[in-house]
Amino acid sequence: MTPMFRYFLGFQVPADRAGWLARQLPPVSGDLFAGLKPQNYHVTLCTIEEASAPHPFLRQWVAKAFAAGLPGAACIPFGRIVSKGAGAELVTAGSVAAIRQLYEAIVALLAPHGIEPLYRHSGLRPHVTLGHGRHPFDPVPVMWNWIPRDLALIESHVGHGRHRVLQSWRLLAPAQGAFDFMADELPSPLRRAA
Repeated sequence: MTPMFRYFLGFQVPADRAGWLARQLPPVSGDLFAGLKPQNYHVTLCTIEEASAPHPFLRQWVAKAFAAGLPGAACIPFGRIVSKGAGAELVTAGSVAAIRQLYEAIVALLAPHGIEPLYRHSGLRPHVTLGHGRHPFDPVPVMWNWIPRDLALIESHVGHGRHRVLQSWRLLAPAQGAFDFMADELPSPLRRAA
């Protein structure tokens, strides 16, 4: 039985940035490529359920898992839009270690409630799908370090191009790194060797 409803956790691209990304795609020739609606641009962290009918309790279960709060946000270092055999994607450039840690922390919050990610055997590959179908073009550089503010539970109506946000949760501010500007004020055991 083909699922009609897919539920995933992810980050919705803000409207102003989604419009900007849509304008970065090279012009399409022919009818083999279908661009997604910019309001559907998102980064999927994980799919958590597929069903033939709307799931009546999943939102409440996820809300319970996140009741104590979420971890800090993480930066996603996007670097270029690429043509794939099956479409076009905004992909990362550089380390995705911080977003991987965020993903693992979220999965750890879900696990005690019997909610597990599906399809994550190949690892986490953060990206934004911009369209489906053949649309060959040279990579387009797009430097964007995005720190999503909210984690959303999204219901996707499979094959219909519709996404419905069931609920979103605010992420804590990202962890701040150490700065050298106060190094000379630190007690000597904490000061870095010159």
